[in-house]
Amino acid sequence: MIWYGALAAVCAVVYIALGLAVSHAPPSPIDRAGRALLGGDPHLALLFTESCYWYVFAAFGLAGIAVAVRFGAWRARIVTSIVTTLLTWQASNVLKDAFRRPRPDYWRIIHEPSYAYSSGHAMFAVVVYALWAYYVWHSRLPPGTRFVVAPLLAVWGCAVLWSRLALGAHWVTDLAGGVLLGCAALATASAVRAGIARGARNAAA
Repeated sequence: MIWYGALAAVCAVVYIALGLAVSHAPPSPIDRAGRALLGGDPHLALLFTESCYWYVFAAFGLAGIAVAVRFGAWRARIVTSIVTTLLTWQASNVLKDAFRRPRPDYWRIIHEPSYAYSSGHAMFAVVVYALWAYYVWHSRLPPGTRFVVAPLLAVWGCAVLWSRLALGAHWVTDLAGGVLLGCAALATASAVRAGIARGARNAAA
């Protein structure tokens, strides 16, 4: 539990430091270099971007709740995923308004009204797709399923990051901030789960 808390703190500190460094400064060299990824198939990029929209996650959440209620399978994992996603989503929106970083001026297709830092899509890539890649990989599902589904989820999360650059919606450091926020959220959730499990063991002893 201590290690999870330490990891969450480190990610949070680096997240804040990065946000303060980039939000009111000209684009850094790494941000300017990220413009090279602008382009490609806009429809493919839009597909990955839309996989992090609220209605997609609402469908995932309802399906997860149905599985947990009907079969009791992966109940703790499903609850952890839903609660972490909802709380981090709200935190991301608040933090965007706090840092107030303008988006790039070369957007394609979608002009989003929110600020740039940090990327909510990058955060979702971590707290949804990367988390479920981990859950599937460390599950008791058949090896064939694990070896296909887990890497597919991980690659999908990476593709979400690419899509934000391809559509010109974010700077590279926005994505780095979103990943840091997602990692801080997952580390915090892991610390909470470890604390709850320890409390249950102590109560049963």
